[in-house]
Parts: sequence; C-alpha cells; structure tokens
Amino acid sequence: MQRRKILTFIFSLMSLLILTSCNSNKETADWKVFRIDQEPALNIEFRLPPGWLVDYAPNRDKPGQWEVTLVPPKCTPTQEVEFQNNCITLVAHIKEKSTFSKEAFVELTGSDIPLSIDGSRSALFLGLESFRVNRIKVERYNHLIKSVNGNVHMSTYFFETDSAYFIFITNFPYEQAENETLDNFGLLLESLKTTR
Repeated sequence: MQRRKILTFIFSLMSLLILTSCNSNKETADWKVFRIDQEPALNIEFRLPPGWLVDYAPNRDKPGQWEVTLVPPKCTPTQEVEFQNNCITLVAHIKEKSTFSKEAFVELTGSDIPLSIDGSRSALFLGLESFRVNRIKVERYNHLIKSVNGNVHMSTYFFETDSAYFIFITNFPYEQAENETLDNFGLLLESLKTTR
C-alpha cells in the first residue's frame, strides 16, 4: 500500500511537471496567436499583444519577401495619438525564392549603417548578442540613431528556419525607463516558435 501511494505521488508529480512545461507564458496565454497560413514556408508563429494591429502582405516588387507591420497603440508612453507610429516591423525572406543574402545582411548590420548618401549620418553599431528562443537562435544587432528629436535605439533581430529568414526591426527611444510596448515586444519574442 505504501509503495502504491509513492508511485501515485511520483506519477502525479511527473504529470504536473509535463503539463506546466507545455503551458505557455502566463502573461501571454490569452494573447492571440499570429502566423501566416497563406505561405507554408513562413513557418513561425508568435503571440500578439491585445490591441496591437497587424498587416502583412507579400512584396510585389521583391519575389519571396513578405512584410509584416506590427502597430501597437503607442510606441512610447508619451505618444499622444494612438496607432500613429510604427515601431516594429517583421520582414521575411523565403529561401530559394528571395534574393536575400545572409552574408550581405550580416556585413551591413554588423557595423555602422549609412543613413545618408554622403555618409554624414549613420546608425552607430553598439554590438551584437545572441540568444535562443524555443530552440531558435536569434541574433540581435543594436544601433544608435542620433536625431534632433532624441536618440533612437534600433534593434534588428535576425533568425532563420529551414525555409525562411526572418528579421524583426524595432525603433524605440534610446533612454527610456518604462515602456509597456517594449516589454510586450519582449514577451512576443519569447513566444516565438516554429510551426512545421
């Protein structure tokens, strides 16, 4: 009888651990799942924060490229008009259909990026960091863009699956202590996973 209780306890504990590990982040559990079902090669999904608008379409001029615009109600707490600014974009390139070059992208993004033809303005390269999200290796390239309206922190998140390259680009004020949109983007990124 004692052995049976111990086995039941162990089995219950293992079941609980398995169920908890399969459960998504509690903060994003009620967020809608976003994925592009029309194109099987774009085999990722992520959770979209409540109230965010999303628009996506293939680029007519660039075969194999899709653009996804994510528009939160406010990019910064000081933004007066909701949905006026776009601070998050996702660009996807289908392998073997797109002319995207990973090597050229890494070379350009891994250094200062010219913003003007004469080279007088550029996004200053701050560094690169790599991390994993649900077995997907993500490389984050950080840049500083100086502006008369305030400095902007541009982050470019690059990752790939078997069938496509993906690039998130975010633009937020450089020195901002509290930003719900930036926090929500972090949770969105944590929910990223492959679908096929």
